[in-house]
Amino acid sequence: MKKLWTNLLVCALITSLLASCGKPADLAAAPDSPDAPVKKTDTASSAADREADTAKYNSYIEISNYMLGNLNDIMVAYTKEFGMEDELKPRKNFSGYNTLPIMQSHKDAVDKALAYTTKEPSYGAADESAKVIIPKMQLFMNTLVDVAAYYQSKAYVDDNFAKGKELHKQVITQYMDYAVSADPFFADFEAITVKKDEEDLAMLKKEDYLIRYHAKSMVMRAKDIQQAFSEAEIGDDNILDYDVNAYKEKYALLTEDIAKFLEYTQDDARKKKEGVTMLLPAYTSSIEGVKVTATDILQILETKDITINSETKGKVRTGGGNAIVSRFDTKVSALIRSYNIFNQTGSF
Repeated sequence: MKKLWTNLLVCALITSLLASCGKPADLAAAPDSPDAPVKKTDTASSAADREADTAKYNSYIEISNYMLGNLNDIMVAYTKEFGMEDELKPRKNFSGYNTLPIMQSHKDAVDKALAYTTKEPSYGAADESAKVIIPKMQLFMNTLVDVAAYYQSKAYVDDNFAKGKELHKQVITQYMDYAVSADPFFADFEAITVKKDEEDLAMLKKEDYLIRYHAKSMVMRAKDIQQAFSEAEIGDDNILDYDVNAYKEKYALLTEDIAKFLEYTQDDARKKKEGVTMLLPAYTSSIEGVKVTATDILQILETKDITINSETKGKVRTGGGNAIVSRFDTKVSALIRSYNIFNQTGSF
């Protein structure tokens, strides 16, 4: 059971980037790009087609983010408390269980995505894999709602976990079924998002929107490092097995994008041209977090000193390992969240 859970987490790290797809509405894309904005010479039909594509794409992005965010966090919390075994074995000192809520808006988003699986434009294999996983996701979410209600009402006190044991079996069974279907969906949808990401970068560079270009590129560079670690099966315990020269190449690309982004955001005329209103502290902090942790990894690989950790420098450590790869994943996730806020608000 643990292996499938780990596989889903790896998939999450690779596909978290897929949410970063926004750009200024008036930015002209290549003529053949499905993301090209509507021009006055466009027909009503082509405009409607593009709007339909955007709506469907964003719907798939929304449920992907939910799967890799809140829903993943709920399951992490649940397994931390109750484990992944078939039988529920509450702790002797169990005093309650609280979790993130599954809102009606979350259910509505999943329902909307399912409706899009049969609508144009066709996403081919991604549509078919979405048709498989979304009903499983709906069932799983409903069970998690029942779990939350059961523990919030403290019904386990009255029935001595009788219903809790039934719900636990449902959670584990449904999760395993859901997790198996997650990998094909993410793989199929990634084929679409990779193409769109490449088109976006080409379009941003062509139109000299270099703040937005490097903002998007730095996220993709950070994800490239994550993917390289994943493909090489590198984690916290074996970081020294990764080739330092291969990492240096990826690190150089990442830091170059970061430097260029920070340089161009000092240009007020460029910010006005690109519709960048302001840099939010959370965004600059997330960039710094990725840069510092990426630098720690480089120093660890160069010196073979696995204790290097800029966050704990000068602090008393109480033991435990230096989970550098996990920390990098966390920093990249924060960067992606900040980047997505920009896509929605126009503010970094």
